Amino acid sequence: MVKKITLIKAQKQAGRFNVYINGSYAFPVSESVFIKYRLHKGQELSDEQIENIKIEDDISKGYNSALNYLSYQLRTQKEVEKKLASLGVPEEYIPQIIAKLTDLNLIDDNNYAQSYVRTMMKTTDKGPHVIKINLIKKEIDPNIIEDALELYDEELQLKNGLHLAQKEANKYRKDSFRNKKMKIKQRLIVKGYSPDVANEILEELKLDYDEENEQELLKEKVQKLWDRYDNLDLKKRKFKIQQNLYRKGFSFSDISRTIDEICEE
Repeated sequence: MVKKITLIKAQKQAGRFNVYINGSYAFPVSESVFIKYRLHKGQELSDEQIENIKIEDDISKGYNSALNYLSYQLRTQKEVEKKLASLGVPEEYIPQIIAKLTDLNLIDDNNYAQSYVRTMMKTTDKGPHVIKINLIKKEIDPNIIEDALELYDEELQLKNGLHLAQKEANKYRKDSFRNKKMKIKQRLIVKGYSPDVANEILEELKLDYDEENEQELLKEKVQKLWDRYDNLDLKKRKFKIQQNLYRKGFSFSDISRTIDEICEE
């Protein structure tokens, strides 16, 4: 039986058309497919042509969905692939859609990685390692990630890290000097700075040991614990305080001396 187009009707959705063959609805097409196959009333189509048109339309719908997804912000190749799969685009069509988007520079993992690194290093206090982990999660090629991270030079790492360290130093001002330094370094490493860079940042921070302040801080903490453990006998009381404050970075001898001073008082 001859298959002839008897009607082409525009859908409510712009750029979409319904094609009728021998008086019955047959398939929808996008404007790009409509133009490519020069569809018109009275045109005869083979089964193979109809199948190809349907495939082309599926690819066209997937491509337009990808364009819409990309219109809001930069996306990685993997993000676009996953989005297309979630929309039900057949797996075999996705590489073709990705290739077209890549040719048009609408998908570019190099550009994405560099843009991401620039944004993170200028607007956050995160170090290179955390940025690297975030890009790995986005399934970007490791070589592309390493190239992009070269943008985050050590000078800027020191600047950003120092700003973070200053905030942390203020946060831990009631800690022992040793604990304060340790916590600041730990925080820098958690934020993505290497141990070596963290050490450089600590040197830039120029934390000075203030013996008088350290002793006042220790005495305050000993007094609080002394009151807290007033239900214990003297030996256990001293041991609990020594154990607690030694873990917080104070020297054992300083703790013991301060306890003795409070006992005398």
